[in-house]
Amino acid sequence: MTKLISIALSLSSILLSSHSTLGFSVSSLTAKQRRSSITTVNNPSNPLLHRTTSTRAPSSSSSQSSSSSSLSADTNNTPFATEPVQQIDANNKVFTPGATVAIASTPHKLKAYQVPKAAFGTFSSSSGQFLPQDEGSITRDTSCLVLPEGLRGVVMRVYDVNEWDRTHPILIKFVAGLDREGEGGFDVPKTFMMHFDADEIVVVD
Repeated sequence: MTKLISIALSLSSILLSSHSTLGFSVSSLTAKQRRSSITTVNNPSNPLLHRTTSTRAPSSSSSQSSSSSSLSADTNNTPFATEPVQQIDANNKVFTPGATVAIASTPHKLKAYQVPKAAFGTFSSSSGQFLPQDEGSITRDTSCLVLPEGLRGVVMRVYDVNEWDRTHPILIKFVAGLDREGEGGFDVPKTFMMHFDADEIVVVD
């Protein structure tokens, strides 16, 4: 009987020891798993960590660099200023406001259509006298003032063709009676203005 009790006590001790050992092992394994989990979270190769760090606000130096790049881009896109295009006649003289000019020799007759009806006509080649158009024979083609070579006027404006789309960039004013103030000249019936190209007029002063 004593032996049976002794054997039973021994078996109980062995079972308790095994249970304790098993519990320790499980506890140790759980701790190791936790450490492993913590290590994984802190691992730089973890995508979650990269996403977290990628949401950080840029540093002030990065912002300054970005602003500087943007300013540089805006500056580079600014168009360069261009010098006004000068209008020059056949004698290499520059047309300027206030200069006196004269109708040049051209292969075709120059006609002013934007004139009053009383100014429709031509000029006498010998005397310079104005010859009005006969009202009974006025047509679309004759509803104008034919401008003779040598007729003088004054430059009112020279348009910059870089800024203005002008095929005839020089504005000339012809004043009634002005061309008669010198020797010869033409008897302009009405004051009017007209645009010209540089090869249609020449500077005379």
